[in-house]
Amino acid sequence: DDLAALLWHGSWARGEQTAESDHDMIVILKGIGDDTWECLQGVFEERPGWSVYVKTEEELRQYPATGRIQFHHGFVRLFGQFEAPPLTRDDLVEDMRRQAVDIAHEARYRLIHDGPNTLVGMDPALAGARKARLARILYYQAKLAVLAMKARELHRGAAYPATRAELRSRLSDPTELALIDAIDGWAKVRPAYEEDFRPLARLIDAFARRLVHELDAETGE
Repeated sequence: DDLAALLWHGSWARGEQTAESDHDMIVILKGIGDDTWECLQGVFEERPGWSVYVKTEEELRQYPATGRIQFHHGFVRLFGQFEAPPLTRDDLVEDMRRQAVDIAHEARYRLIHDGPNTLVGMDPALAGARKARLARILYYQAKLAVLAMKARELHRGAAYPATRAELRSRLSDPTELALIDAIDGWAKVRPAYEEDFRPLARLIDAFARRLVHELDAETGE
């Protein structure tokens, strides 16, 4: 009775999933009761590969500027209705600023603190797991960079590029194209990035720096 809407989000909903993709579900509730979490756990405990994002209608009315784009673009409505938090051009700028901060921090932290020498002498199994984890962290940062590219298209007054293929058709920058290629071809390039994640981290940082420069030039700040 508390269910207001179900939104299917992410790569599977867009038909561009990879071997790394899970199903993203946004669950919007009228309210949260004491048994809410047990109910949701019962729904998803035998459904591996799902990632559930839960918000109440009240929380949506208080939603911060960053992240609002997900409630306006790129989802399939499976059930119900909801009132999306307003999305303005200023919100898009704030979203891109936040993405630039987050992905640059993650890339630079890894470049500084997780070089090849940090694995010297480590148990091979632990070192392999560490390499896989670092590559996966950077993979998700690359996906966040693509979300920033999509927000930039909206801010420029263009239609929202629902898929990476549509976004790619509008791009010419080699760094941005390389980030999309890394996501689309992750199954093939993952072994190389697990061996050395630094080329991907540098691509992400280069994109973040360019995005900051573009925003700075536009706003004069």
